Amino acid sequence: MAEIRLDLTNLDRAQTVALFRSKKDLMATCRTYQLSHQESAKRLTWAILGTRTKKNAGARYLDLDYDSPEEYRNDLITAARKVGFKIVLSYHNFDNTDSFERLMEIYSTCIKRGADIVKIVTTARSIQECSRVLSLYKATETGKLAAFSIGEEGKFTRLLSHFLGSPFIYCTLDKESATAPGQLTIAEAEKLISKKYYPNQVSKKKLLPKIAAPASKSHAQRAILAAAWAKGKSSLYGYTPCADSEAAIGVIKKLGAKVKKEKCKLPKYKLEITSPGIEALASQFKGKFTKSQKTITLNVGESGLLCRLMIPVAGHFPGSDKGLQSVTIKGEGGLNKRELFPTDKPLQELGLIIETNSGKLPAVISGSLSPALLELSGTGGSQLLSGMLMALPLCDKSSRIILSEPTSIPYIDLTIKSIKDFGITIDNSDYREFKIPGRQRYKAKNFIPIEGDWSGASMLMVAGAITNGVTITNLPVNSKQADEKIVDILKACGVEINITEHPKYLVMCGDVPCAFKEDSKKEIILGSSIEVIKPKHPLLPFEFDATNSPDLFPTLAVLALNCEGTSKIKGIQRLSNKESNRAESIFTEFTKLGAKIDIDGDWMVIEGGPLHGGYCSSHKDHRIAMSIITAALNIKESVFLDDLECISKSFPDFLKNFK
Repeated sequence: MAEIRLDLTNLDRAQTVALFRSKKDLMATCRTYQLSHQESAKRLTWAILGTRTKKNAGARYLDLDYDSPEEYRNDLITAARKVGFKIVLSYHNFDNTDSFERLMEIYSTCIKRGADIVKIVTTARSIQECSRVLSLYKATETGKLAAFSIGEEGKFTRLLSHFLGSPFIYCTLDKESATAPGQLTIAEAEKLISKKYYPNQVSKKKLLPKIAAPASKSHAQRAILAAAWAKGKSSLYGYTPCADSEAAIGVIKKLGAKVKKEKCKLPKYKLEITSPGIEALASQFKGKFTKSQKTITLNVGESGLLCRLMIPVAGHFPGSDKGLQSVTIKGEGGLNKRELFPTDKPLQELGLIIETNSGKLPAVISGSLSPALLELSGTGGSQLLSGMLMALPLCDKSSRIILSEPTSIPYIDLTIKSIKDFGITIDNSDYREFKIPGRQRYKAKNFIPIEGDWSGASMLMVAGAITNGVTITNLPVNSKQADEKIVDILKACGVEINITEHPKYLVMCGDVPCAFKEDSKKEIILGSSIEVIKPKHPLLPFEFDATNSPDLFPTLAVLALNCEGTSKIKGIQRLSNKESNRAESIFTEFTKLGAKIDIDGDWMVIEGGPLHGGYCSSHKDHRIAMSIITAALNIKESVFLDDLECISKSFPDFLKNFK
């Protein structure tokens, strides 16, 4: 269908009449904020005349502003109805989003004034405002409402409104022809709804009964860097490859460390990292570079963590005259679209100069890292803080960081534990103050076990809880990983969980004696086994604050959808700058499948209930893809995904755990 904006054209009477004789479905619109009521009435009357002269014309709609003068509105509605027009009454707010009560009042007024369809458009500044507009569909009659938000924040509501019952969505021929911010082009809209763009069927699967958790990429990346900063050979056991961890290996190899990967009895690999130490790695650049070549480029792939860990330590590499003058950090894929550096003030206080693309990669770091008394906000997460905690101990003097509003506390713990394994000590006072002694050196270690990943395992545990149970091995109990909280949450939902400590015995890993555990098949296992038993009763709803564990949010969304009742998950503010805007992605994709989801401040409110099949987008986000695959276990109809490659970022073998 085409909307003819008569206020934006110069069609005369004859041209308008000829146009509205078409067999195409057309909507006649003439906005009175562009033209006078008199001129608008004239042009709309021409459209009505054109339809009257042709009995086999296509469907016709007349769009009027809901608050236009009564006589003007009634005269046009009367004339249009005589020739089969349906009436659309529209409300536009180009400044903000009204209250839900006000929007419902406008809807009711439009219905009383004779609208067949009510169009409500607001300007949204947040996902909370988008949710308010979309919640109108729950309180109105299906097919009678076309409500969405404009602007970049509201762009996702345009398509989603169609899945909620809007009779149509508004598109533009091309970006240059857009009449409102955030408008989809026809090509974009067709791609979003075309079956051929969703080639991967992810439903009709069953979970394997026993699974080994992969290595934690959060732990692996920290350990890989720490091993490279140490002088000597370090051995990391239990490593499993994923894109983010492989990017960390690529970075240290580019800097001059040597990495050997070999199969091991332990799952799955042993990494041997040999390095001359960070001072020697840095000194190799002195005198090596010409005036025209003063930087080394490090590729962090799509890992936001690796990027932020490398920013502070880059200040240890620039040298003197004819040496390395800067370090360039570049990313790939979606990482280049994320704002990673909302402010460079903390880095400036540490003696670093950072040049970015409006807060995005690539980033060029110059200057030398200097010890300092630094005040830092923790509201944006812990990754940059972790980078500082890893880099500042290498300075000549001590440093101190005063942290306000700490978040992601378990990841701070993981950083402190990881560097402690390599001989670095930090004094942590309740996550508010960190005293960092200078002149420390990383010490090579011949045995570092990489922990199993609670983030990936949490999704599989939920998969077991909503189906027939599962046993997951290779998980550390009482670890520093944030997502271990899934055990407590599942128990609160009524899931029975057994944790088995395997009998310990001593084995030799090369020349290293280590305490491990053995199961009945004589497999060597790191960590414990977590058995999720098939629930006998419906899962209970839950409330959980995921502010300190944002990666757990997609997992909890799937769990909530399978609980009997309404669950609430806090931490919306932590989701906007991930691989996708995860609050938006979760809201959009599960709503497509029939979920009832609302946003209330920093809380996502999810009503449990059956879902139906459909076509979903991963938004190039590994955790969104895994959450849709997991939810599909309990969906009878087919569910299709556009992209599975993104899963390799953290858990390449995820799909191998299903049959």
